[in-house]
Amino acid sequence: MAMSVTKWLMNKFKDINKDRMNRHIEIIQQQSGKSKFYIKCSLMWNFLTQGTGYTDYFRGHFIDATKEEKKTFATAKRFYRLMAYLNDEEYIVVLGDKLIFDEVFRDYLKRDFINLRKSTPDDLREFLKDKTIVFAKETKGEGGHGISKCVVKDIKDVDAFYQQCKDNGQFLIEDGIKQHPDLNQINPNVVNSFRVITLLNDKGEIKMIANALRVNQDDSVVIGCTNDLYFSLGADGKIDSNVVDDYGQVYDTHPLTGVKFKDVYIHGVQEAFDMCVDAHKRIPQCRYIGWDIAFSEDGPVIVEGNEYPGYGLVQHYALKNKRTGHLKEVADHLGDEYNKIKL
Repeated sequence: MAMSVTKWLMNKFKDINKDRMNRHIEIIQQQSGKSKFYIKCSLMWNFLTQGTGYTDYFRGHFIDATKEEKKTFATAKRFYRLMAYLNDEEYIVVLGDKLIFDEVFRDYLKRDFINLRKSTPDDLREFLKDKTIVFAKETKGEGGHGISKCVVKDIKDVDAFYQQCKDNGQFLIEDGIKQHPDLNQINPNVVNSFRVITLLNDKGEIKMIANALRVNQDDSVVIGCTNDLYFSLGADGKIDSNVVDDYGQVYDTHPLTGVKFKDVYIHGVQEAFDMCVDAHKRIPQCRYIGWDIAFSEDGPVIVEGNEYPGYGLVQHYALKNKRTGHLKEVADHLGDEYNKIKL
């Protein structure tokens, strides 16, 4: 959070994926009938005036949004300032470092892990004895990057595996999660990720304000690195939104398994909401947290917490065809305090 907003925005500008941006522009053109030149000018104007990245612009359907509607959508600049206000920089390391996170929230993980920074090859050998699949993780990796799925029976030389993980910066080794059949029927190739957003207001009340289940379209073994599908869940375990991809296309069935989304039911959604609210009590210094949850055979478990979670998952206009964005959900829970934040 120490980086200035201007510098951070310029870094975002440098990291633009031009192919992805052009694909968004093509879709906006098809939907609106506006010229590509007009859309590019509008994109640049919104970037300069509101800090709106091209994905923000697309997901908020800014091409047709009113000035008041735009104010309710999180954008790169607004969200940066919101997190700077809500989350204490001295405590975000608890969420940002996976090793620290696993120690603090150990009982919500419901699985074993080992820290290679303070373990020997013999410790790792003992850890692996009763495991089938483990995941080697970078301590500060994001978006599914820096994660390797490892089949234990294929590890022939534990000493070499130990050194390889350390050389790769993968100091955290976690036991694999056995996914619940409800999710396996949608895509059994990966542990699908359920994002739950909790927010603590100045009255001490923690509330779940948004959620989105992310599932892979293909047979990738890591979530978040491909063109995923997104949808939100009600506490009753049923899908309560459209199922969309990054480009706003709506799906009735899963392209890989053919599962009909209208028939999907996920056990343990209310339990997941309650678990995230309870876990949030351990770190009230970070008032806005994005939890990644997996639905295991034994119920929901926490995978990790995020001090600066991607907000695009929960405010894609195509999810519920809403004309208001995620900041309205934040404002509704913060109440009068929201007006004090200079976004």
